Amino acid sequence: MSYIIKQELCSCCHRCRTGCPKDAISFKGAKYWIDPEKCISCGLCAKVCHNGCIYDGDAQIKPAENHEKITKECDVCVIGGGGSGMVAANKALDAGLKVIVLEKMHEVGGSSWYAGGFRIHWCKGAEKLGINDVREKKYNEFIEKIPNVDKKLLKRMFKANEEFANWLIDNHHVTDDYEVKAGKMGPFDPSPMLIAKYPWKDAKKRIDRMIGPGEIGSYMAERMQKDLLEGGGELLLKTSGKKLLTNAQGAVCGVLAEDEGGEIEIHAKAVIVAAGAFSRNKELMKKFAPLFYDDEGKEPVHIFTGAGCTGDGILMCDELGADIDYVNRRVNMFGPMRHPYPCASMAIYQDQDGFEVDCDGNEFHGQMGMETSALTKTSRWFGYKIVDDKICETAIEEAMKEPPQSFEMDLPAFQKDWRAHLEEEGKDAAVIMADTLEDLADKCGFKDKEGFIKLVENYNESTKKPRVFPPDFPEFMKPKHDALPVENGPFYAIKMKMFHENSIGGMTIDENASVLKDGKPIPGLYACGDNTRGIMGHGDVCVDFLEGIFSSLTMAYNEGYIAGEEAANYCK
Repeated sequence: MSYIIKQELCSCCHRCRTGCPKDAISFKGAKYWIDPEKCISCGLCAKVCHNGCIYDGDAQIKPAENHEKITKECDVCVIGGGGSGMVAANKALDAGLKVIVLEKMHEVGGSSWYAGGFRIHWCKGAEKLGINDVREKKYNEFIEKIPNVDKKLLKRMFKANEEFANWLIDNHHVTDDYEVKAGKMGPFDPSPMLIAKYPWKDAKKRIDRMIGPGEIGSYMAERMQKDLLEGGGELLLKTSGKKLLTNAQGAVCGVLAEDEGGEIEIHAKAVIVAAGAFSRNKELMKKFAPLFYDDEGKEPVHIFTGAGCTGDGILMCDELGADIDYVNRRVNMFGPMRHPYPCASMAIYQDQDGFEVDCDGNEFHGQMGMETSALTKTSRWFGYKIVDDKICETAIEEAMKEPPQSFEMDLPAFQKDWRAHLEEEGKDAAVIMADTLEDLADKCGFKDKEGFIKLVENYNESTKKPRVFPPDFPEFMKPKHDALPVENGPFYAIKMKMFHENSIGGMTIDENASVLKDGKPIPGLYACGDNTRGIMGHGDVCVDFLEGIFSSLTMAYNEGYIAGEEAANYCK
């Protein structure tokens, strides 16, 4: 038997596909699958799978050897080895403390492993780059847009952003691999950015610009792990926190953890909870976002969040009576979008030509919802973009002229063979192809075929008029050609759906990253990253605005820096 991918846990980070020596791994709908006829059982896919969701179908799973309860002691115990937790651990370690990190998965990184959008608002050398310091302006904008934000925490986040960037440069020599340059994240104000000096091994074979290792998220995970271990810190993989321990005064004094063989009791002066998101915990999601898993008979939301994101930190803190905020949180149901990002149809989907219909073939105009997509109002939570061969050909040609965002990316090679890859995506109806519009309507299951044909005619008529864009429409997103009709087969229906990048929310923390109970800090307990409310608000406006100011990765790093610093201060 070949190796097998647990489909429900696959986030499509592409590591297995790009690493397979026999091209045995490909898309089947919205997930990867392994062709048993091509698989040679080399096991490389299982080794590189961040989610640990690939296994040998023939292997006999041997249970781990049981052990007596192990007892350990440290100054700071960090629960979670994602981006936020690893930053917190290194910050505490730099203060001369003994640090232990618990990570439930087989490698560090968590959700940050997939991320690349890290913002620096200010750092040393920024003035020489000719950049204006806009932090005060951004702070005021934030308060205006999200008036219920914790203003002290927000102010601390801006301060920590600069301190963190300088700490990376001074203490962790990040400029060995990155250089600070002036740049922009999308349409936002120019700011300092860390730009890689040379290609990373994981960036060389990325067929997707938006997810997977090869950006600063995976770099930082590996860098922080190296620095932690070289600095004398301890990392326990495949070890999850189960219960926070408290003393007679109610202060947190340790963690009861568990590895594959049994319990580990860790006595600590302070604990930092950085256990990540809660996307994979359906019971918690019912409290944070009841709609998310209400998907019976519908197209499930594609989840990029890692398999280990089951809300463990929130559950442990809730057991202590910590303040959990179920309102001010982010649980995105992005879309409509062609997702996960395959190499060919994504380029076509992003093109401005063609039109959209819902899953029943009705006219559909769905703006990209930052938190809740318009697709939730359709009967089965998906729809199609309708294009013809000429539109596809034009979109691919223009996409291939754009330089890849990652060094030596394989994306152009995949786009060059786009027809074959659309066929591959058609194996599980992610892309539907037909020679006539009538056949396309049949294959998509549209009941009102005449109505669908009329939609095509109306769209084609609209292409005879000049394109009109809103005044604030980004220049770089405007098409480079006149509008194209849908008139010559073969015709394609590209499935569009909702996707979920991460969930952020949970414990309420103050400006020192202390976890609060009845509005007051729990002594010895800190939290950072996706399992905190942090500076989150709720709704599309908050998600969109906050992502432009900080980004989820930036928030995680900044909170981790604060938590590590304050936990060290508490211990001393």
